[in-house]
Amino acid sequence: MSPLLPALSSDQLYPVNTVYMARTNLFETRMLGYNDLQLDTVTSVLMGVLNGRASVRHEGGAGTEVLDLFLRAGIQVEEECHLYQTESEARAHANRLFKTGHQFFGPYPLPDGDYPDSAHLVNPDLYRRLNTKQNLSQLVAKEHLTAQKVMTHDMLDAYQFSGVICLKAAGNAATGWGYAVFPCLDEVALMVAKAWFHERKEDIPEVLVEEWIDVDRCWCAGLAINETQAVCFGGAEQVFSAPGKQSGSIVDSDLCFPVEGASLAVQAGEVARRLGFRGIAGLDIGRSTDGRFILFDPNFRLVSSTSQLLFHPAAATRSGLAVSQSFQASPSGKFDVVARKLHGPIDEGWFVPTRLFNGEKHPLSDGKHLVTGFVMGLDREAAQLAWKKLRENLLE
Repeated sequence: MSPLLPALSSDQLYPVNTVYMARTNLFETRMLGYNDLQLDTVTSVLMGVLNGRASVRHEGGAGTEVLDLFLRAGIQVEEECHLYQTESEARAHANRLFKTGHQFFGPYPLPDGDYPDSAHLVNPDLYRRLNTKQNLSQLVAKEHLTAQKVMTHDMLDAYQFSGVICLKAAGNAATGWGYAVFPCLDEVALMVAKAWFHERKEDIPEVLVEEWIDVDRCWCAGLAINETQAVCFGGAEQVFSAPGKQSGSIVDSDLCFPVEGASLAVQAGEVARRLGFRGIAGLDIGRSTDGRFILFDPNFRLVSSTSQLLFHPAAATRSGLAVSQSFQASPSGKFDVVARKLHGPIDEGWFVPTRLFNGEKHPLSDGKHLVTGFVMGLDREAAQLAWKKLRENLLE
């Protein structure tokens, strides 16, 4: 298979002497609904994107059987990779790397107090400030935001339904995946959301109430923020299984992320750059039915569509297929059997892996593996058919 190179090099994404260190704890991921297994599987992202950098990864996501599949897809993984099996081993790797002058980056904050602030590429306080939803007005002008109000739990209990709104977790805990997002389209939905937030009031000090804005499309804009500039490397159109609940992403070479959306993303990225943020970000931007571009959520971290956006241009050129659709499945059985099922789609150019995890190497996997990447098609319908075909083959 011919080489598949990301649209931006690692030098454009992260400074030298940085290390991908993602192994955190359940407290830091409490607004993501994570379990202990996911704390380790999240270390397997950005394969082939961080060449020349160091990484701390669980052995299930970066063993030779996994690397062979990436190589088969034309993705070179050339990292200084430090494999671990336990949390203490991950921390030991990180401490050694810090002592040799490395700084850490990852999708979510590391456990508070485990490492000094100087060990982080992005200061933890700045990370939390930039990813706090009620701070969006510090990033872009008011006309690109929804109207919002922060409520205490007592205020929320007394709130009566008077129109469609969206409730989100306020505060500075890491969020994502729509886990703590509740569109309230009617009074019943509002009551369900109130109960959910009430049960978690110890973790969610306040609740954000946002006006509901009808949109015709939403994207996650990819940003690379370095010392000199913020660069938008495209936008992945978001697919929703229900209002506010994203189920995947589509990148269409024939329907690019609008210039207005990219410009808005760069505006926010430049503010973050001047404050000291460095690395990858992904900002949720929607186009309202009246044509406005709205920044809904700040994700100053890598996101689920980052690798798809970076590898899509090369994959589309190599395969001649214009559309990619994100894919994820958790097949059971022997990993080598799963790998053989991936050989054909990889060799034929219509499946590109971005994240693989061999569940045989993790005691909590319950015999299941993780296959994440994107399928390709001539158009959206063909990509959806490819998605169904691969899923059925892996899960049979």
